[in-house]
Amino acid sequence: MESEERIELYKRRLSRDFILSEEYEGRRYTMVAEKSSEDAKALGKSELVKTVLLVSLVPEKDGADFVQSEIEKIPQTALSGFRNISKNKTTFFTRVFLMEKIPFSLIQQTRNFDFSRSEQGAFNYIVHAGIILADLSGTMLYSNKTAADFCRYFKVIVPVETKEDEEKGEEKIESQNL
Repeated sequence: MESEERIELYKRRLSRDFILSEEYEGRRYTMVAEKSSEDAKALGKSELVKTVLLVSLVPEKDGADFVQSEIEKIPQTALSGFRNISKNKTTFFTRVFLMEKIPFSLIQQTRNFDFSRSEQGAFNYIVHAGIILADLSGTMLYSNKTAADFCRYFKVIVPVETKEDEEKGEEKIESQNL
C-alpha cells in the first residue's frame, strides 16, 4: 500500500469521529484531527474534553532528525490554549508520524515519552500528550501509553492467504482457461 493510499485510509477512518483539517495553531500538517465534547462530571458541573491528533508524513531523508525536533516541540504545542476557557478541561494531544525505516532509538524514545500537566484552581486543566510512530513499509505501530487508545485509527491489517484461498485461485485460473 502506497503512502498516499495509506493517508486516504487514515482520513476515512478519522473522519468518522473527528473534524479534519490541515492546519493547527498556524502550522500545516499532513492531517489534523480534532474533536471536542462536553461530559457531565457531577451535578451541575461539566468538563470539556478535547482530542487533537496531528499527523505528519515524514520525509525519508533526515526523517529521524525531523521527528526528533517535533518531539521536542510537543510540550509547547500541547500546552497552547491550556487555560483559554472558563470550565474544567482535559486535552488529549497525540503527535503521529508516518514514516519508513523507523530507527530503534526513536522507538525507545517514543515508548518512554511521558508528558502530562495539570493545574487545579477555580477550574481544572489537564493535558496528556502522546506519540504514535506508524511504519509505512510494514504494519507496525509504536506508541507510548497515552497514545495507545488512538492506535486503532492507524492499524493496518494485511490479509493472510490461506490454503483454501490458494485452491480457489487455482479453480478460477482453470475455469478461465476453459
